[in-house]
Amino acid sequence: MDALDIIGWSFVAAVTAWGMTLSWAKLVLARSRTVMEEEIHYWRAEAVSARELTAQLKHEIATWTRGCQQGREDVIAIMPLLIATQERLSGTRLTEMALAEMTEV
Repeated sequence: MDALDIIGWSFVAAVTAWGMTLSWAKLVLARSRTVMEEEIHYWRAEAVSARELTAQLKHEIATWTRGCQQGREDVIAIMPLLIATQERLSGTRLTEMALAEMTEV
């Protein structure tokens, strides 16, 4: 084997190694892209799910707020009746207590 053969075979080995490395790199990149696309798909689905949950919670909050407001309005509407009933009960009790004191004497 002379020097020219050694140089030739070295070149063939270098090109073969370069080709194998290039093929391996392409394979790794393809796998990486596949994994990346799967993750993108997953996170997009999670984002859609989160948006749906947000919309549902906004609706529930609005419903709850309307219910609380209606409850406040109901309490405000019946307050005069509650006060009148309390005054009537207090007045009857005072009369009963006065009568009890008179009978004791």
